[in-house]
Amino acid sequence: MNMSTASIEKRVLTNFFDKTTRHPQVYLRQSQPLPSQINGTLRLVFLSDTHGRHGKIPLPLPEGDVLFHLGDATNRGNLSDVKSLAKWLGENSFHKERIVIDGNHDQVLYKPDLDLMKEYKGVARVLKDEVVQIAGGKLTVVGVSWNSCVSDDYSAVSSNVEKLRNETQKDNLDVDLVLSHIHPYIKGGGIGWHGSRGLTKLVGDLNAPLHCFGHIHWTRGVRQIASGSTLVNCASTWNEPVVIDYDSETKTVKMIHCPFPKEELENSILRNGYLKKWLSEDEKTA
Repeated sequence: MNMSTASIEKRVLTNFFDKTTRHPQVYLRQSQPLPSQINGTLRLVFLSDTHGRHGKIPLPLPEGDVLFHLGDATNRGNLSDVKSLAKWLGENSFHKERIVIDGNHDQVLYKPDLDLMKEYKGVARVLKDEVVQIAGGKLTVVGVSWNSCVSDDYSAVSSNVEKLRNETQKDNLDVDLVLSHIHPYIKGGGIGWHGSRGLTKLVGDLNAPLHCFGHIHWTRGVRQIASGSTLVNCASTWNEPVVIDYDSETKTVKMIHCPFPKEELENSILRNGYLKKWLSEDEKTA
């Protein structure tokens, strides 16, 4: 069966447990314009793995409620890259809130005590194994540090979630979004999706509807795990930002705009049987 690039304009993802859940609209074609924000949602904008090349990201940035950078702002731990990105964000991001986490390239190996994340002070909030409530308390976000990623130990995250539950006296505190730099492990997810099993377990244990990350540049895209969590690789080194409309009331992802260049779409997506299973019947015959 031949499948054109146009046939994957919109993906329908399978929720394995709750068949009544409405699937998000997923847009992967670079030629597909960003749709208008869905009423009643929070619009979340994601960057990752810019490696000092943030100046190549198309402007203006998409409007939204919160902007996230998921690590590797630098190329080999250059302080100048972080300073430049912080300035660039201040000049080009008009989002109400900005959140940043660190990646492997944001570490200064010869000066392990130098914390590049301090350069975001006054520009963005840096999360290191923290859980915060943002967007007027509508969005509970977990930000995983690179140290936890590299050690594959997420106990600090779990501890801080439990601490917030105790402080807010909410035993059933819902985490909406997990942020990490490293990628999770998904059985059958394809090359580039065989990352941390511990991270996948964390997302499942937290029952987080959404997990966003970067790190593996060439597997930008969307997957879903058995718990129903939607996972999005937001690596934006050579691409537009990823934009997600999230309904904080129903805890559902409504829209994902994650555009690929045509040649990358054909080479990386159409050959992946795991993704093809998510196409609607109309798209399969398109």
